[in-house]
Amino acid sequence: MALWLCGGHHTVPQEETVEAFAGLVAEGTAGLLGVSNQAMWRVERARALAAAAGLPGYEVLQYQHSHLRPRLDVPSELFPDGSLGHEGPELLGYLRAEPALTLVACSPLLAGAYVRQDKPLPADYDHPGTPARLAVLRDVARETGATVNQVVLAWQLGGRAPIVPLAGASSTAQREENLSAVDLELTADQRDRLDGAH
Repeated sequence: MALWLCGGHHTVPQEETVEAFAGLVAEGTAGLLGVSNQAMWRVERARALAAAAGLPGYEVLQYQHSHLRPRLDVPSELFPDGSLGHEGPELLGYLRAEPALTLVACSPLLAGAYVRQDKPLPADYDHPGTPARLAVLRDVARETGATVNQVVLAWQLGGRAPIVPLAGASSTAQREENLSAVDLELTADQRDRLDGAH
């Protein structure tokens, strides 16, 4: 069983959280610790505290991650300084520097926004950098004969950082489409174009 700490107000000292989570691992209630919606400095501090005390630390990070890049500066009630729930350059750099960590990418298909004409992109994805990334994504889908959703998932699965896409499905056909992404091999050129579009 995995145990997750989700973002929010930080009223409990990190030392207490680290010790409590370690206790749950020790008693067998949890076998894997994860965190989401936290600033990277908080994740690193908690992992450092756990390591210094010889306790288990976070192994999995769960953040929203997709091929399109969101604006991170949009404040919300939960994140008044801007989003901590999306991946950003700091999180991706941290993952590359810490190969023992894995990213669980929630909402990689943006709740159907890539393919549904009746569903607009979320507001934080609607910005001047989006059209170029969408164009490359659609080009690669045409080249491979895959769907846009399959390209997004294959891009995540085979990237430089260890990523496990957490993609939902509302039908058997969508589930099968998602699972087929495992077999989609993107070329180095396709990956470079997908990574570099902006």
